[in-house]
Formats: sequence, C-alpha cells, structure tokens
Amino acid sequence: MTPAPEIWIVDDEPDARAIFGRALSDGGYRIATFRDGAEVLDRFRTEAPALLLLDVGMPGLSGWDTLKEWRRRGGTQPVLMITASNDVDSRIRGLENGADDYLGKPCSPAEVLARVRALLRRVPRARPAEAKPLHLGAVTVDLEKKTALKAGGPLRLTRTDYALLTLLAETPGKPVSRELILQRVWDGHSGGSHALDTHLWRLRKKLGDTGEGPPLIQNLPGIGYVLTAGA
Repeated sequence: MTPAPEIWIVDDEPDARAIFGRALSDGGYRIATFRDGAEVLDRFRTEAPALLLLDVGMPGLSGWDTLKEWRRRGGTQPVLMITASNDVDSRIRGLENGADDYLGKPCSPAEVLARVRALLRRVPRARPAEAKPLHLGAVTVDLEKKTALKAGGPLRLTRTDYALLTLLAETPGKPVSRELILQRVWDGHSGGSHALDTHLWRLRKKLGDTGEGPPLIQNLPGIGYVLTAGA
C-alpha cells in the first residue's frame, strides 16, 4: 500500500502546530512538525515532504528566508504560507518568492486542509502528444520533465507555474477562461481569483513577458488568458 503523503508543518507556536497537525492527520496525511526554519532545512538534507506548511513570522530564520533557501536547495514541493500579515503586498511577496498558496491568520483548520488537498491535486494533465517543449521567447519549458531554460541557463518555475502553462498549452492560441483555470489549478477555491492574477503576473515576469514586445501570455478581459507563443 502506498503511504499517505507527508506534510511538514513549520511554526514556532505549539498550538498552531497541534491544531493544523490534528486537522491534517484526521484528513489522512502523515505529519511532521518543526519549530523553526533551521530545523526543517536540516531535515531537508535527507528527507522531503509532499508539501510544506510554512509560517512567516518566526524568530531566527523567518518564513521568507526559509522559503528562499528551500527553493535554492532545489525544493520543488508545493509550499503553503500562513501568516498574520494578510495584506496584498505580503501575499505578492510570498508568491514571488516561490510560495504556491497563501493563507492569513486566523484561518480555520478545515480551510488549511482544503488548501493542502487542492495543492496536492495540481498535477499537470498534458497528454503525451502535448508534452513537447514549449518555446516562449528566450525560454524553453519541458512540461513533462518540469524543467525550464532561459537564454540557456536554468529558470526556476514552481509547480503552480507548470500547472498553468500545461493548461494554457492544451489549446495554444485559444483563450482559457478564468473559471476553468480556477477549477483546474485552484480546485475552484474562491480565494484563488486573486492568486491567479498574481501568479500569472509573476510567471510572465519570469518568462520575460514584460510588455515591450508581443505578449507570450495575453489577458483577454472578460474572456480569460491565451498562450500566444508556444511549440
């Protein structure tokens, strides 16, 4: 039997670790908890989780710094950030630094469980015939291997980035509605609408889609998004 996915919870508050851990354990996941970023990064030397639940406001190594180091070390697992700072700038900062989703405190254990399940369901659905590399300006993306190169050098993309590109690449040149993207990538969560805009803005920035030339991913207001460049 395949073991249940393991979720790592990083939070300096014992109550938060216990509450979130209980909800996720009841939801069928294995749990490991950590008090700070240094502790989880040390464990990451030899093991890896299915998903990282990461608090921002921790003493010592903050959640932001932990996330940066996690990604620098090659961690591709989805990261759900949880913080008391639920303003727009904080959300954008988290998503820019490689987070896949963001929840502000206080948040219910049920919502944490739902977000975790949605993140773990974000599996690109490209068919074999559609798995050929995408050529987006100076960027080449292999959706099957989940690797990307920009001007010949490695480009770091998150699991959400690959999920978005995979969906858009299924119908290159044709718009994909916001509703379909939210359903397929954010599992229909109402909070995903803002995350969609932020993720696509960040993804276009990574691809060099700055608006100075023909767009690689075009926003069609009231319709959706279209991949205007591709294989």
